[in-house]
Formats: sequence, C-alpha cells, structure tokens
Amino acid sequence: MGKVAVAKLKRTKIKILVSLLGTFLLSGCEESRPPPDLFALPISYKVGEKPEVVLAQDMNNDEFPDLLVVNSAGHSLTFLEGIGDGTFKNPQTIETGREPFALDVADFNGDRIPDIALCNYGDGNVSIILGQKDGLFKLKTEVSVGRLPIAIAAADFDNDENIDLAVTLRFNKLVILLGVGDGTFKVAEVYQAGPTPAYLSVDDYNRDGNQDIAIALNAVKVRHIKMFLGNGDGTFMPPKKITGGRQSSFIIHHDMNLDGKTDLIASSPMQDSLSIYMGDGNGAFSKLDDFAGEKGPHNIVVGDFTGDKIPDIIVCNRRGASISLLPGKGDGTFVYPHFNYVVGSQPRSITGADFNHDGMMDIAVVLYQKQILEVFIRKMNAPQRL
Repeated sequence: MGKVAVAKLKRTKIKILVSLLGTFLLSGCEESRPPPDLFALPISYKVGEKPEVVLAQDMNNDEFPDLLVVNSAGHSLTFLEGIGDGTFKNPQTIETGREPFALDVADFNGDRIPDIALCNYGDGNVSIILGQKDGLFKLKTEVSVGRLPIAIAAADFDNDENIDLAVTLRFNKLVILLGVGDGTFKVAEVYQAGPTPAYLSVDDYNRDGNQDIAIALNAVKVRHIKMFLGNGDGTFMPPKKITGGRQSSFIIHHDMNLDGKTDLIASSPMQDSLSIYMGDGNGAFSKLDDFAGEKGPHNIVVGDFTGDKIPDIIVCNRRGASISLLPGKGDGTFVYPHFNYVVGSQPRSITGADFNHDGMMDIAVVLYQKQILEVFIRKMNAPQRL
C-alpha cells in the first residue's frame, strides 16, 4: 500500500472515531457524580388510565397550587386540590370527550375563576370546562376544531381583554379560536403550521405588545421550529422558520441567560436531545449547539433548583424511567454531565410549583402505565450550589 493510500486510511479512521465520539456525547451521558439530594421521597396519588399531561394551577383562588391530570385512555380529567402543605385532597374525576390529550387554564368568562380548555384528540374538538365558586367544574361547551387536536395554549391574541385559544392539529394546522368573553369561542383563522406541529409556546417574542406563537415540529426530517408573530387583531404574519433542532415535540419559553429577552427551549424525544434558542428581543433567535438528553426527553420545567438564582431545567424522560436536572450556567448553557433521578417507568409529563409554600419549586410527575401521580417536595437542606 502506498504512502498516499495509508494517509487516506488514517484520515478515514480518525473521522470514524470522531463521528462515534459525537454520537456518544449526543445520545446521553452517565453521571460522574451522584445527583444532589434535592427531593424528599414522593407522595403518590392514583389517577386515570394512561395519564398524558399534568399541570399545576391554583384552580379555586386559595393561593395553593392544585393539580390537573389529563387521562387519555380514561376519557377523563383528574383534579387534585392542594392543601398547601405539599399534599392534596382525594382526586376528583371529571368526564371529558374521547382521548383528551392537552389542556390550558385561564379565565374564559370574566368571573375571576380559572377555567379549563381541553383538547379531545379522538373527537376533534375542544371542551370548555368552567370553574365554579364552590370549587367544582361545569362543562360549558365544545368547539369543533378539526382532526386530532394535539396541543393548546390560552392568550389574548386580539387585545380585546377576552382570552382566546390556539390549537395545533396533528398533521399540519394551527387553529385560532377567539373568545367572546362568556366562556364561548368562535373559530377565526386556520393556518398551515406543518409538517406535524406539536406543542406550542405563547409570549410576546418581539416586544410589540402582541402575543406570538412558537411551535415545535415533530416531522422526522424537520430541523426547525416555526414562529407566528401576532398582528394584535387575532391574525398572524406568515410564519418564520427558526433553524435548528431536529424532530422537536415539546417547547417552552424562559429567559435562560438573564438578559431580559425571552429564549426558547425545545426537546426531541426521538433524538434524545434538547435545543435552546437565544432570543434577541425582536423576534429573532439564534440556536446554540444541541445538548444531550436521556431516553425520550419531553416536558420541561424551568426553575432555580440549585439555589444560585440561575435558571435550571428539569426534563421528563419518557423512555428512561427518570427525570434529569440540567443546572444552568446563566449564559444559556448547562453544567455537564447532567443529573438523573429515578421516578418510575414511563414518566409521561412533569409540572412544577411551590406546593408547600416554602419558597422552593417542587415537581409532580405522572407515570403513564401505572396510572400514578408522584409529587416530589424539595428538601430544606438542599445544597445551595453544585
């Protein structure tokens, strides 16, 4: 073999080794040290069949966070009223349409009591469930939106002080429902949002006073998310592509580098990775390098879990029987390696709130097959820094 051929062979081997190393780093990582002792042993509650989503929200205005769990196979919604000490009253079950899949909470009829908007995946509609003064709920109406509604977000898109709704449909649509103010809605605009829109996150990303919508896209070959900038009248500009990420599913916003500008964090359960997009305050974003997740990272909770006043994220790993803590550095990047906490098989969704009023964020996780809600309370003796 000649010198040129040998040199080419060496370069090829080096490229293969580098490629394998990159694949290893992006596919997940093992902790080199034990995770910080942040949480007490969980308190468990029985919920419905195949719980899909959990959301923390004060539903009865007693200043204690409550929990709502969407049970997709149980065709129901579980409500757990918070007592304020980190525990919850016995679960109440609310019947829904077929295969409820997502929800959001806001005051839809102006009575200052939180209401619920729920996507019924199997029925192609959204149920509006109105909260009552006695802490109970009443089904008000159902709004047809089209096939397979998969995610929903509440906001005032037309600046009339009535809450509106944005709904993504499984294949390619974004549907805007404008609130009348009495708990009813009318279908306004329908936009092409594909391919395969998933979760959405609403905020004023360009600081013009109008609510905008960022959408994760779950199609296999897609390497971008979409941004719909609002006009302030319930309509939106043609969407912009924000390059980066791959086959994203969940998306959330937060100021991760503390510069006063909203950033975006997206997860890719099929690629076992997460992406962060740094906002410039004018509606444009620059993506940092993808960082490794565990098996099936999906829902994300942002909060200061390490006591350094820098935002961290906790991720629910749907295929990993765990949640991961990624401590933030304050510049949009995170401490490597991350820390894992075992929570049980098939954790489906995660939410965060201060359930016991001690000033620290706690978390709640639903286990899909076991039909269990686990509540993890932060320990007072948690380390202040990692």
